Amino acid sequence: MNPPVYSSLEAFLAHFGALSAAARRGVGGASALSPHERDLLAAMEQALGALTPGERAALTGVTTQPQPADGSIARRRARAERSLRRELAARGILQG
Repeated sequence: MNPPVYSSLEAFLAHFGALSAAARRGVGGASALSPHERDLLAAMEQALGALTPGERAALTGVTTQPQPADGSIARRRARAERSLRRELAARGILQG
């Protein structure tokens, strides 16, 4: 399954978030996604799998650690975005 090519990292993350949310809304264990959407979500998760758990947490905003009040959260997110941008470009998923 070849994922679509996204014009921006934000578009990729927004689509991933929408598909993830739809998958979680499944009723009675059944997915709310079509087979194509499930395959697409799996391909997106595989690309995100190249990131460290900390980078993934920085992108999704989910963390179990207390967060400092300084700008380190923004720096972590920027580093995670840079890593993901490189990974998506290498896979041909991100334009330019």
